[in-house]
Amino acid sequence: MQLRSLTASTLALALALPLATPTMARADDPPERVIMKLEEFLRLYEITRKRDEEPPRESALASARYRGEVVFEDGKPQAAVFKAKQHIEVLRTKGWARVPLLPASVALQSAKIGGKEAPVVIEGGFYTLVTDRRGAFDLDLQFGVAVSTAEGQSSISFQLAPSGATDVELAVPAKEDLDFTVIGAQLESDRVVGGNRVVTATLPATGSLTVQWQREIPEAEKKSARMYAEVQTLVSLGEGVLRASATVQHTILFAGLDKLSYEVPKGMTVLDVRGSGIRDWKLGEDGKLDVALNFAAEGSYVVSIDLERAMTDDAKSLSVPVITPTGAERAKGYVGIESRGNLEIASGTVEGATPLDVRALPAAILGITDQPLLFGFKYVGGKPKIDVATGAHAEVDVLVTLVDQTVAHTMWTREGRRLTSVRYQVRNNRRQFLRLALPTGAELWSASVGGRGVQPAKASDGRVMIPLLRSQEQGGALSAFDVEVVYVDTGEPTDDGGRGTFKATLPQPDVPSTYVAWTVHSPEGTKVGRFSHEGTLRHVKDLSNPIPVTSVNLEVPADAEMPQQQAPAYGNAALGQGAAPVAVNLPLSGEATHYEKLLAFGDDERLEVEFHYRGLRR
Repeated sequence: MQLRSLTASTLALALALPLATPTMARADDPPERVIMKLEEFLRLYEITRKRDEEPPRESALASARYRGEVVFEDGKPQAAVFKAKQHIEVLRTKGWARVPLLPASVALQSAKIGGKEAPVVIEGGFYTLVTDRRGAFDLDLQFGVAVSTAEGQSSISFQLAPSGATDVELAVPAKEDLDFTVIGAQLESDRVVGGNRVVTATLPATGSLTVQWQREIPEAEKKSARMYAEVQTLVSLGEGVLRASATVQHTILFAGLDKLSYEVPKGMTVLDVRGSGIRDWKLGEDGKLDVALNFAAEGSYVVSIDLERAMTDDAKSLSVPVITPTGAERAKGYVGIESRGNLEIASGTVEGATPLDVRALPAAILGITDQPLLFGFKYVGGKPKIDVATGAHAEVDVLVTLVDQTVAHTMWTREGRRLTSVRYQVRNNRRQFLRLALPTGAELWSASVGGRGVQPAKASDGRVMIPLLRSQEQGGALSAFDVEVVYVDTGEPTDDGGRGTFKATLPQPDVPSTYVAWTVHSPEGTKVGRFSHEGTLRHVKDLSNPIPVTSVNLEVPADAEMPQQQAPAYGNAALGQGAAPVAVNLPLSGEATHYEKLLAFGDDERLEVEFHYRGLRR
């Protein structure tokens, strides 16, 4: 027997037991001892133990056993009548307890405890026992459950009250063998008892009871698998390649299939085969594609197949590839055709298929392309023959790089020295360099891209080559970044009378610019002739700035590689190995004169201004 630990009250009680001592104990007397039997001590311990701790729940359904029999009417199963015994233990020490028994969806006939009717009410969708009993007792129930029959299969189903152990037995009167299925059963068996087919099962502690049965088909009567297939094919033509994406939807009846086969059109290469549980696939030399599964597929099963082959862009008769399932009782399919690039497609000979409005094609075709479909076809059975003719057209060059705006500032002195900074707001798709033709005699001081200094190069024709980055996409459009160059050149100096002519030219990029703004900062005291402005830019009082500044400084890692080309570094901008370009800041002061222009066409247009001035005496 295992001894339980003593509480403080038990020790106090043991010490408080009466000891008949007529005189006070002296300090040198031996300690008094109390000796009692173990049974007496445990009785005292139970008396003193506190019992104020409440159980975690009102009651517990320790076990439930359901025994049922199906009742027939006019030769058809109508209901199952169950007799159940539930072993209940009330844990609450006082008051009334509520014990859920059965769902209200069943027809309760009786509920008895010890042969007497028990008080049962409906609460929360369940028949509920209301009792003030204590401890454990058995509850006998009798109830009926409706039987549903569809497509030769009958079943009963109802929710179970959670119990520690649940056993089920159901008897079905039948002269022939039945196939039983008990959903979620851990143990299941069936046997023949007299004229009944009886199934027994053990269920998990919670959930529901669902029993299904149907006539068992003898091995001699079992049929082989029967398959039906629908093939949905998207064909893409262009860029020298014919691509096909086929979705094959199978319906497999009577038995499972773990191998599927397809006939692939001659010359097509299978790129990929996708589907649930595909173990392997192989395309034979005879054009037969075999797909092995790691299970026997039944019901609905889908396989996706991607194919391609090379093609010419000016084919007079090109057969559209259509995959044919092997062994299908009946096959049908849809074909959609689209063009990639600037390839014109015309319909040719069509046999065994019917033209279809492309809007009526299934979602498996429409949902996998963002290109407009040109032709649609539908076919049933056999191998349809669908031919098309293709024709290629020359592509028209379009801009892949554009300067949204060019903003220039020039600072000059009476000696004729000029310092100019030009900032280009660039959107670039795939260009490697921005080429600039600097003014004659100009000396490049610095160049930067996206806020980071770069090392320019010099082309064979003398133009400066600024390495570009590719614009990032924002909201479906390319974002702009800044390209800035700073250079110096020399013009005419001011004469001794303080008069002169300012004439300068901006660099010519090899791409067009939508807007050009140029501000010339003259020395303090310079008086610019009001009607002396000449050149290809228009003199304005204030710049209009029609394009918002949307450029950003790209976060380029220090070790990122910029486009390189075998060309010498430009002039004095050449740097030693490992040196970093120096940023040059332009001091802006003096009298500002503004010029602007819309649509500058790069190499084909010079950007220059000219004006007369006076008032610069020494």
